[in-house]
Amino acid sequence: MAKRIIEVNGQIEIWYDKNSPEFKDALESYQEAIDKTADEIDMIKQVAYHVNKYGTDMMVEGVGYIGYNGRIPKEKPYSGIMISEDYDEFTFDVID
Repeated sequence: MAKRIIEVNGQIEIWYDKNSPEFKDALESYQEAIDKTADEIDMIKQVAYHVNKYGTDMMVEGVGYIGYNGRIPKEKPYSGIMISEDYDEFTFDVID
């Protein structure tokens, strides 16, 4: 049986207006549902994790739906968070 470690590198570009009503509602919801001490960075990191794992088509628990490439989702609640189209461009390297 072979074992390999794969190092994954990439970036997820996230846009939001922390003063928008949608974003404020999303942060309040995140704090109520997930982490009472969370700030905007904690929530954005959770969004990046979720988008990396599941893509942009699903609701992020405690946050709401995420926009993609300038398109606001039809589903509610919209979080006020937008992901750029290049979120899935990662490099994969085998570590020896």
